[in-house]
Amino acid sequence: MTKDEPMKPSKCWIEQCEAARNIEDEFGTENALDYLIGEKFLNFLEVAEDNPEFRAEISAFVAEIKRIFERWQLAEYLEKTRQTEPFDPSLYDENDDPEEMEMDRQDDIRRSARDLLLVELAKEYLLENGNG
Repeated sequence: MTKDEPMKPSKCWIEQCEAARNIEDEFGTENALDYLIGEKFLNFLEVAEDNPEFRAEISAFVAEIKRIFERWQLAEYLEKTRQTEPFDPSLYDENDDPEEMEMDRQDDIRRSARDLLLVELAKEYLLENGNG
């Protein structure tokens, strides 16, 4: 593989699962879940929406995640991951542009909705029958 050639999805998730095992050994299960589920798996699902090569790897990635973590660990983690605080207009002062504030509020809503959808999809894969 050349430096400019993209990494294959299977190589990505295999390396990420190995890294998660090391993180769990060194820093605990919560940190490993943050890394593998909260970051890598949710991002993988997002890319897979538009990329059939990634989509084809989801079931293998899910199977490996289930080998690393117990179902109850995944369930507990997915109940709280990527939950964001509601938009807080008090972070702005009266000199801030109201249009910019509204754009930020709308961006926050979109980001929160996107995160919620990804977490729900992850729950389907990791806690249900695994077929998504």
